[in-house]
Amino acid sequence: MNATKSKRNLGWIVGATLVGVALVVAVILVTRDRSTTRPVVLGEVIRPGAAEGFNVLLVTLDTTRADRLGCYGYEHARTPTIDGLVKHGVRFDDAVTSAPTTLAAHSTILTGLYPPSTGVHENGVNLLTPEFTTLAERLKTAGYDTAAFVASFVLDRRFGLDQGFDVYDFQADPEAAEVKSATSLEYERRADRVTNSALQWFKTRSAEGRTAPFFTWVHYYDPHMPYNSPLGGTATFAGRPYDAEIAFVDSHLKRLMSAFDEWGLRERTLVILVADHGEALGDHGEALHGVFVYESTMRVGLILSSPALFEQSYRVDDRVVGTVDIFPTVTELLGLDPEESDGISLLDTGAAADRALYIESYYPLTMGCAKLRGLRRHTDKYIEAPQPEYYDLVGDPAEADNLHDDGPPEAKELEQLLALQWPARAGGTGATRVLTTAELERLAALGYASTGNRQESDALPDPKERIGLINQMTEVTRLMAFEQYDEALELAQEVANQCDCWDAPVLKTAEILVNIGRHDEAVDRLDVFARRCNTTEAFFYLARSLLHLKRYAECERALDAAEVLDPTGQMGAVTALRGDLYFAQKRHREAIKQYERALELDAGRLGQKVRDNLTLARQRLQEPNP
Repeated sequence: MNATKSKRNLGWIVGATLVGVALVVAVILVTRDRSTTRPVVLGEVIRPGAAEGFNVLLVTLDTTRADRLGCYGYEHARTPTIDGLVKHGVRFDDAVTSAPTTLAAHSTILTGLYPPSTGVHENGVNLLTPEFTTLAERLKTAGYDTAAFVASFVLDRRFGLDQGFDVYDFQADPEAAEVKSATSLEYERRADRVTNSALQWFKTRSAEGRTAPFFTWVHYYDPHMPYNSPLGGTATFAGRPYDAEIAFVDSHLKRLMSAFDEWGLRERTLVILVADHGEALGDHGEALHGVFVYESTMRVGLILSSPALFEQSYRVDDRVVGTVDIFPTVTELLGLDPEESDGISLLDTGAAADRALYIESYYPLTMGCAKLRGLRRHTDKYIEAPQPEYYDLVGDPAEADNLHDDGPPEAKELEQLLALQWPARAGGTGATRVLTTAELERLAALGYASTGNRQESDALPDPKERIGLINQMTEVTRLMAFEQYDEALELAQEVANQCDCWDAPVLKTAEILVNIGRHDEAVDRLDVFARRCNTTEAFFYLARSLLHLKRYAECERALDAAEVLDPTGQMGAVTALRGDLYFAQKRHREAIKQYERALELDAGRLGQKVRDNLTLARQRLQEPNP
C-alpha cells in the first residue's frame, strides 16, 4: 500500500477513535436530568401481576448506543418519543446486552437465556431451535394475539425467532436487491415501512373485532451501518449521520405511539423499549460493532413504560440489569407462571445489585480470531481473551486501563466464576451443522477436502491484534460503493494475505475482480480459498465466475459443493444460480424448476432479476426447438 493510502486509512481509524473518545468524555461531562426521575428498586413501586391482561409492545432498537438517547443524557439527541416513554416509566441506567450481534442479542431478549444456553452465537450461522420457549410462545398460550415486524434479514424466520408468532413480517426494502449481493445478510427495511406494516396489522385486527390482548414486537434496524437516514442531509444532523438514523426511528415510533393514543391502547399496554447492542464509533479502535465487548456496544438503553403502572418517571441506577431479564420480568408483571431463565425478574427486591452478567462475542471466530467471553457487574468487568482484561468501571468508565496484569482479587474471582458457571463449550449447538461422514466424502469426491473456517483453538490471535484489518474491510466496502476499485482491490488483498480462513476479504477481492472484468483471476483466488476453507459463499462466488466463463462442468461441481454445505437451501442464490446454469445450457424446463424453488426459499433477497429469468425461461420453453 502506498504512503498516501496508508495515511488515509490511518487517518480514518484515528478519526473514528477520537470520535469515540469524545463520546465517552461527553457521557462523563453531561449531567443527566435527575430532578424529574426518582431512583427506585423496581419491586418497591410495582407488584407482580400488576399488568395482568395488559397488551405488551416490545420495541427493539438495533445498534443503538444508550448514550445517544436524550433520556440517557445526550444533549444533541432528537429522540422525544423515546424520552417521553420515561414520563410514565422506568429507565434502567446500567443495562447490559448479552452479545454485540443482532441474532444472539435478540435470542436472549426473547428467551431469557444466554447464548451458551441456546447455542445462538452468530448471525447467519446459528438458529434458535424449537426446544426453547420464546416470549411469544409463552404469551400465545396465555391467549395473546402475537405479531412481529422485523427490519433485518438477520432476524428472518429461517433463524428461528418466529416461534410463537401468529404473524412474523419481514420484507426487505425493494431497492435492496439492486445494490446488495443475494448472499448478503444485510437486507433491511426502513423504519417508516416497519411502522406501516405494524399499523396495518393493528387496523386489520380492529376491523376483525379481535379483543384478545396482543404481544407485538417491532424491530427498527436503521442505526446499523450504512448510515443513510432521510434526515442525514438536513442541517440539524450535519456531520452526525448516526444520530440522524436514531432520530428517524424515533419519528416513526412516534407514529405508532400516536396511533395507540388515538385508539385508546396506551393505558393498558406495557411498552418495553430496549437496544439489542450499541455501536463502537471508534471506541477502542473498533469502527462498528460485533468484535469487542466494551461498554460502547454492550451497555444499552432499557425502558419499561405504562401510564397505568408508573405514576411518574423513575430510574434504576444502583444495580446492573440485563436484557436476559426482560422475559422473566414481563411474565411476572403479567401474573404468569415463570419459565426457566438465565435472568431474573427485575421485581425481585432481594436480587444482588452487583450480580455478574454473562457477555460474549463469537464474531471474531469468523475472522480467525479468538472469541471473547466475560462477566459484567455493576462496578467492574472481566473479559476472557488471549490477553485477558479487567476494568474498574467506577474509576475507569472508558475502560482505558486494563488492570488484569496487576492481579486484583476481583479479576480472579470473576475468572473463576465464569469458568464455573459458563464453561467455554457449554450449552446447545444452535443448530450449527457438523458435516456427516457422507457429506465430507461427497465434498472430497468433488475435489474439495473439508477443513472448515471456524476453529476454536488456544492459538487463535486476540481480536485486539486484528482490529486494524477489520476496519480496513469496512474501508473496502466504502471504496467499492464509490467504485474506487483499484484502491479497494489493493486493500482487500492486503487483508486476505494476513487472514487464513476469513472469507470476507477473499470474497470482496473476487467481487472487485468480477466488477472490473477479471473473471479468470477471481476463479483462481476462489478455487484456492474454497479448497482450504469450505464456505457456501465461497463456492457460490466461484460458481458464478465459472458460469460467466462458460466452464459449465466446473460450475456445476462448485454448486454441488455449495449445496453440501447448505442442504436446506437457506441461501436461495445457490439454487437460482443453478437455474442460470441450466438456462445457459438451454435446459429450460430444469431452469424453471430451479428458479421456482429459489423464489420459494429466498424471494426477499433474490429480487426481480430471478423473476424475470423465470419468465424468460418459460417463454423459451414455449418456443420451437427450445
